[in-house]
Amino acid sequence: MNAPRQGLFASLLIVSFALHTFLLVLATTHQLNENRANQGQLMTSQLVTDSLTELEPANTVSLALLANRYATNPSVASIRILDANKQVLATGGLAKTREGEVFVRDAIQNEQKVGSVEITLIQPSTGEILRNQWLMILVSLIAHSVLWLIYRAIARPSRKEYLERINHEARLKHELQTLSQALEQEKHNTALALAQVEQQSQSKSKLKEMKPVVLDDDAVALSIQFYDPKQLLNSVSPTVAVPYFNLCQLFLNKSIDLCLQHYKLNSPDVVIVQSFNEHGAVLSVASDKPEAVQCLVMVNNVFQLLSEVLYKRYREEKRFVLQTRSALSTAVPSMSLSAQQAAERLVQQLVAKESALQLSHELLKPLSEHYELLAMPNPSNALTRHAFMISGMDGETAEIAQNIRSEILKSKPSSNS
Repeated sequence: MNAPRQGLFASLLIVSFALHTFLLVLATTHQLNENRANQGQLMTSQLVTDSLTELEPANTVSLALLANRYATNPSVASIRILDANKQVLATGGLAKTREGEVFVRDAIQNEQKVGSVEITLIQPSTGEILRNQWLMILVSLIAHSVLWLIYRAIARPSRKEYLERINHEARLKHELQTLSQALEQEKHNTALALAQVEQQSQSKSKLKEMKPVVLDDDAVALSIQFYDPKQLLNSVSPTVAVPYFNLCQLFLNKSIDLCLQHYKLNSPDVVIVQSFNEHGAVLSVASDKPEAVQCLVMVNNVFQLLSEVLYKRYREEKRFVLQTRSALSTAVPSMSLSAQQAAERLVQQLVAKESALQLSHELLKPLSEHYELLAMPNPSNALTRHAFMISGMDGETAEIAQNIRSEILKSKPSSNS
């Protein structure tokens, strides 16, 4: 059980250690430069004072002894004592082996220049600075190592957290595999169904066209739409979009069937007003049946869960997929909106994975016992003023939705689905 992102943390510690070492070398170099400047000024001034009496007339022996005495300083690379004509009178130090910073001072006697001295002080290399600062660097390394060990000890997940994460990943992987198998099976069944439909259409020259569903004034409509802020539906080809719509409709049909069973309702109680297309799908129930309204809300819950599983799966495979949003509504007479029009307009106020309700008090009351409802932010009309967003649900309702979703994912699609 490793700590999360320990590679990133280790990289940050390495960068921190390197930066600390660099700043240490930089600060040491700056301090040495200041010390060397002060030392150079002091030594040249003192050497001029000591050699002044030997420059006029020039006493090369005394000057050589004086230069060698100053050259014994470990900071001195070389010393030269010159006369007024720049002729070298005495030298000292290791001028040929080390380079450094040169300090020059003239020797003035009776307001006349009688000579000059040059002292070259050693400039330590970066390697020498590192060797001299080895203790500080070692302390920094130990401190960073201790930080690494502390992070691993603190950030490492507990055994319970580790097992929960493993179980969650395994469960998600299993659901995705099940979904993949279901999709492949459904693709095969769809091909067979299409072939049967073509044969039936050839044998029947005249078929009655289905009349569009007209919702009653007391209907409750559920509008499920795709959240497509980047207008991807306008650019995707029908060969990609139509199978995707069919798959969404398949999940919606299965959600309806199992929710009807759970609430002990009949198939006619939930009407498919509009199957999935680029504008989404629309369902409706009669508002005088509270159980049907609760069933419709549960259909929405289950479909949203299935939609998220499909979204994650297709995103991993880099296939076209969109998230969904939904709204339930009754008619709004003050705005001359039918239930379907109101639901379709209300859903436009939402983003991905959000759901909203615009229902009468009688219908909202039983729902509020199981769902957490929040007033729509920034209402601008009669529709949004009386609408609520679903922000959560109780444990029992969530468990029902999860069980139905799992049953759909585990079940094998039938040939007539």
